[in-house]
Amino acid sequence: MEHETACHRICDEIADLLVELRPTTCAPVFAAASATRNLAAAMHHASGSPENVRWRSAIENLDRFLDFCDGSARLTGSPALLDLHAFVAENADLLPSRLEERERVLVAA
Repeated sequence: MEHETACHRICDEIADLLVELRPTTCAPVFAAASATRNLAAAMHHASGSPENVRWRSAIENLDRFLDFCDGSARLTGSPALLDLHAFVAENADLLPSRLEERERVLVAA
């Protein structure tokens, strides 16, 4: 139930940001849809398993969507934007740049 509630909250925040994002073009709409779909899949099928590829995909898609939101002065300081950035930061070790960095450290050790 906890994962279901979190999933609904995150998806609602994505939708809120998308509604406020101007101009709304295909790229941010696609990024929002991908983030929503992949986060729902990750939370429903891979909750508690951060090593599952669904989580990595979900965080990558959400991060891509937030890049569009960060470019909008209208969304600056938005509670939803800040909350989603915090969620990505909590899961940042799943992003490709972090995975590559971790692999370099392990190889160097």
